[in-house]
Amino acid sequence: MPKLGDNARAHMRRKQAGAFAIIQNLAQTAEGEMKTGATWTDRTATARRALHSGARPMGKNKIVMYLAHGVKYGTFLEEGTKPHVIRPKNKKALYWRGAAHPVKKVNHPGTKSRPIVLPTAKKYKGKIKQALAKWWGMQ
Repeated sequence: MPKLGDNARAHMRRKQAGAFAIIQNLAQTAEGEMKTGATWTDRTATARRALHSGARPMGKNKIVMYLAHGVKYGTFLEEGTKPHVIRPKNKKALYWRGAAHPVKKVNHPGTKSRPIVLPTAKKYKGKIKQALAKWWGMQ
Protein backbone atom coordinates (compact mmCIF):
# COMPACT_ATOMS: atom_id res chain seq x y z
CA MET A 1 0.00 0.00 0.00
CA PRO A 2 1.47 3.40 -0.97
CA LYS A 3 2.40 5.71 1.85
CA LEU A 4 0.80 9.09 2.27
CA GLY A 5 2.66 11.50 -0.01
CA ASP A 6 4.04 8.89 -2.45
CA ASN A 7 1.66 10.14 -5.14
CA ALA A 8 2.79 13.72 -4.50
CA ARG A 9 6.47 12.76 -4.81
CA ALA A 10 5.79 10.84 -8.02
CA HIS A 11 3.87 13.81 -9.39
CA MET A 12 6.79 16.16 -8.60
CA ARG A 13 9.28 13.80 -10.30
CA ARG A 14 7.11 13.78 -13.43
CA LYS A 15 6.84 17.57 -13.37
CA GLN A 16 10.62 17.93 -12.96
CA ALA A 17 11.27 15.48 -15.81
CA GLY A 18 8.82 17.40 -17.97
CA ALA A 19 10.55 20.70 -17.16
CA PHE A 20 13.88 19.17 -18.21
CA ALA A 21 12.34 17.94 -21.48
CA ILE A 22 10.90 21.41 -22.18
CA ILE A 23 14.29 23.04 -21.69
CA GLN A 24 16.05 20.41 -23.82
CA ASN A 25 13.54 20.97 -26.61
CA LEU A 26 13.95 24.76 -26.46
CA ALA A 27 17.75 24.32 -26.50
CA GLN A 28 17.53 22.30 -29.73
CA THR A 29 15.25 24.88 -31.29
CA ALA A 30 17.62 27.67 -30.26
CA GLU A 31 20.56 25.77 -31.77
CA GLY A 32 18.75 25.52 -35.09
CA GLU A 33 18.03 29.25 -35.00
CA MET A 34 21.68 30.03 -34.28
CA LYS A 35 22.86 27.89 -37.19
CA THR A 36 20.46 29.44 -39.67
CA GLY A 37 20.73 32.97 -38.30
CA ALA A 38 24.52 33.32 -38.02
CA THR A 39 25.50 36.33 -40.15
CA TRP A 40 29.13 35.54 -40.85
CA THR A 41 30.27 34.25 -44.23
CA ASP A 42 31.22 30.58 -44.11
CA ARG A 43 34.45 29.37 -45.64
CA THR A 44 34.31 25.81 -44.37
CA ALA A 45 31.04 25.89 -42.35
CA THR A 46 32.96 24.50 -39.37
CA ALA A 47 31.95 27.36 -37.06
CA ARG A 48 28.29 27.06 -38.03
CA ARG A 49 28.26 23.27 -37.58
CA ALA A 50 30.02 23.60 -34.21
CA LEU A 51 27.33 25.84 -32.67
CA HIS A 52 25.69 23.68 -30.04
CA SER A 53 23.26 23.68 -27.14
CA GLY A 54 21.94 21.49 -24.41
CA ALA A 55 20.44 21.20 -20.95
CA ARG A 56 22.02 19.85 -17.77
CA PRO A 57 20.55 19.16 -14.37
CA MET A 58 22.46 21.13 -11.75
CA GLY A 59 21.74 19.84 -8.29
CA LYS A 60 18.33 18.70 -7.20
CA ASN A 61 16.10 21.50 -8.45
CA LYS A 62 18.08 23.39 -11.10
CA ILE A 63 18.40 22.96 -14.84
CA VAL A 64 20.88 24.90 -16.95
CA MET A 65 20.40 25.49 -20.66
CA TYR A 66 23.55 26.41 -22.57
CA LEU A 67 24.28 27.77 -26.05
CA ALA A 68 27.87 27.84 -27.24
CA HIS A 69 30.42 28.04 -30.02
CA GLY A 70 32.40 24.88 -30.60
CA VAL A 71 35.44 26.43 -32.29
CA LYS A 72 38.40 28.21 -30.70
CA TYR A 73 37.70 31.37 -32.68
CA GLY A 74 34.03 31.54 -31.65
CA THR A 75 34.80 34.44 -29.30
CA PHE A 76 36.22 36.41 -32.22
CA LEU A 77 33.07 35.80 -34.26
CA GLU A 78 30.88 36.79 -31.31
CA GLU A 79 32.83 39.85 -30.12
CA GLY A 80 34.97 40.85 -33.11
CA THR A 81 38.63 41.89 -32.86
CA LYS A 82 40.50 45.16 -32.63
CA PRO A 83 43.14 46.04 -35.22
CA HIS A 84 46.24 43.97 -34.51
CA VAL A 85 49.58 42.85 -35.95
CA ILE A 86 50.08 39.27 -37.13
CA ARG A 87 53.65 37.97 -36.95
CA PRO A 88 55.04 34.52 -37.84
CA LYS A 89 55.33 32.03 -34.96
CA ASN A 90 57.61 29.33 -36.33
CA LYS A 91 59.11 30.87 -39.45
CA LYS A 92 60.90 34.07 -40.41
CA ALA A 93 58.09 35.37 -42.63
CA LEU A 94 54.43 34.98 -43.55
CA TYR A 95 53.37 33.84 -46.99
CA TRP A 96 50.03 32.78 -48.48
CA ARG A 97 48.90 31.80 -51.95
CA GLY A 98 48.43 34.94 -54.03
CA ALA A 99 50.86 37.08 -52.01
CA ALA A 100 53.48 38.95 -54.05
CA HIS A 101 56.25 37.97 -51.60
CA PRO A 102 56.79 36.83 -47.99
CA VAL A 103 56.30 39.51 -45.31
CA LYS A 104 57.53 39.88 -41.71
CA LYS A 105 54.16 41.11 -40.41
CA VAL A 106 50.59 41.92 -41.44
CA ASN A 107 48.61 44.84 -40.01
CA HIS A 108 45.16 43.29 -39.61
CA PRO A 109 42.33 45.88 -39.56
CA GLY A 110 40.26 43.86 -37.07
CA THR A 111 36.96 42.10 -37.60
CA LYS A 112 33.39 43.17 -37.03
CA SER A 113 31.46 41.33 -34.33
CA ARG A 114 28.74 39.02 -35.59
CA PRO A 115 27.04 37.85 -32.40
CA ILE A 116 24.61 34.95 -32.49
CA VAL A 117 24.92 33.14 -29.14
CA LEU A 118 24.13 36.04 -26.80
CA PRO A 119 21.18 37.41 -28.79
CA THR A 120 19.71 33.91 -29.03
CA ALA A 121 20.22 33.33 -25.29
CA LYS A 122 18.45 36.60 -24.49
CA LYS A 123 15.58 35.69 -26.80
CA TYR A 124 15.13 32.25 -25.26
CA LYS A 125 15.34 33.43 -21.65
CA GLY A 126 11.79 34.77 -21.92
CA LYS A 127 10.58 31.72 -23.83
CA ILE A 128 11.90 29.41 -21.09
CA LYS A 129 10.21 31.43 -18.35
CA GLN A 130 6.93 31.41 -20.24
CA ALA A 131 7.05 27.68 -21.04
CA LEU A 132 7.97 26.68 -17.47
CA ALA A 133 5.32 28.95 -15.96
CA LYS A 134 2.73 27.26 -18.17
CA TRP A 135 4.07 23.78 -17.31
CA TRP A 136 3.97 24.42 -13.57
CA GLY A 137 0.47 25.93 -13.82
CA MET A 138 1.46 29.49 -12.98
CA GLN A 139 0.00 31.01 -16.13
